Amino acid sequence: MANEKELELIHSWSNKGQLEELARIDRYKQRVVGIVRSIKTRETREEVDGKYVPVKKEILIVALPNGVTGYCPGEQFSIREYRGYSRFVGQAIEFYIDKIDLHSQILVLNGKTAQEVMIDELWEQLETLQENNELSSHRFKAVVSGVNESTRTVHVRVHGKDCFITPAEWSWNRRDSLNIIPGEEIEVVVRRFDKENELVEVSRKLTLPDPYVFLEKLKAGDFIAGVVSTVDPINGIFVELESGLDVKASRVKELEEPVVGERVSCRVVKEITRRNHGRVQGRVLIIGYPNGKRTRRDLGDFLFKQ
Repeated sequence: MANEKELELIHSWSNKGQLEELARIDRYKQRVVGIVRSIKTRETREEVDGKYVPVKKEILIVALPNGVTGYCPGEQFSIREYRGYSRFVGQAIEFYIDKIDLHSQILVLNGKTAQEVMIDELWEQLETLQENNELSSHRFKAVVSGVNESTRTVHVRVHGKDCFITPAEWSWNRRDSLNIIPGEEIEVVVRRFDKENELVEVSRKLTLPDPYVFLEKLKAGDFIAGVVSTVDPINGIFVELESGLDVKASRVKELEEPVVGERVSCRVVKEITRRNHGRVQGRVLIIGYPNGKRTRRDLGDFLFKQ
């Protein structure tokens, strides 16, 4: 790695014990987990169309176990190119040792090679799990990368591989907001994978308790609390019973019409079942408002308040 002195890099190790441990890791080609601590930019010159032009390149400063500091050039950080690497500050990443420079006491890391090896390991593991019919029961650790705001697709990294979660597989509650935190670690289950096209779809929902397990035990005549989710003149009333699972509802005649968001007590009229596509069907009768009835207001009535 060029221009170490210009960047004023601190020494990667400070004692013989640290150096011997790094040499052992390098000798046995082991991966090491480091936390990206900071980013530095170095200036260099590259030939473009026969001319040398100044180019700025980033170096990731990585905190390793036992008080060691490593340095990973941006071009050796990932198999994917990024415009900048600040998003990875604070994240745990796996690396191979690329070089132990005894003269400058600088440790150079390579995340790209580590990622390539990890992805190969993941493909092999997925194929083995599928052959043994264990794919749906195995849980993986995933790190959230980001979200596509237009499609609400969440992107995560599993064992070095970029994967995705569709909105329907984030939560049992289809109305849940995607309160994601880049770098956050979550558990996922692999729903399907396509090695040829390098696609892996995972689900967070399948690692969470299935609310239907409770609902399917309800019988006609049982009582249950819910929250009104829809009041529509054409489609009617729907009540959310558990984590986004909605069923059709009606009300006893003496009750006022409910409003969205109102808590209601219900009696099961038609037992609740789940279809193949995951949606539940059933029917409940709203029999009361345990928190009292909300008053329906005209949107403009605040103009007439004293």
